[in-house]
Amino acid sequence: MTAPENRPASVAAPTQGRPLRVGLLADVHDHVHSLRRALPWLARHTDVLLVLGDLVAPFVLRRIAEGYELPVHVVFGNNDGDRHLLGAVAAGFPHVRMHGELFRGVLGGRRVAAQHFPTIAELIDPTAADLIAFGHDHRARAFLRGDAWAVNPGTLMGYDPAADADVPASWAVYDAAEHAVAFWRLAGDDEVEGWQPGG
Repeated sequence: MTAPENRPASVAAPTQGRPLRVGLLADVHDHVHSLRRALPWLARHTDVLLVLGDLVAPFVLRRIAEGYELPVHVVFGNNDGDRHLLGAVAAGFPHVRMHGELFRGVLGGRRVAAQHFPTIAELIDPTAADLIAFGHDHRARAFLRGDAWAVNPGTLMGYDPAADADVPASWAVYDAAEHAVAFWRLAGDDEVEGWQPGG
């Protein structure tokens, strides 16, 4: 098994003439059909993918690694039980890095911290990060903590178990140059649309 890497990650802005955009994806929960629809969009519109836990089965990480060829950073969620096999899958893809419980790094010149649980993410000092990303509760939202964005991209699963309700199968994109967050969701058969959580 490859041990999770605890050293900070760094990804510079892309050379294609546009600012770095960070895809934020959480709580896939083995929903490969939604993942299959979301990954091509993410591959076209983002430069790095931050996966915020609860992939669940290691085959989900393999699908992400095969469908998204740019850097992928992963933190564990509470439902990622086979961490040994997740590490083994990640070791087979040089662009995928496992970070254990916490990701800290610089992406596009912005300080980024990520953890699966909202309650633990709340403990991250907002003066030490520009973006604090988390998942777990399947509720998409973004708000400022000082100057830092705190972002839950929602769930690609499309279900909120606490409310026993369907929710949009969603993700978020953080624009490092603009210090801005946008939300996206699956719509129709093969469509993706922008949306505002709570609206």
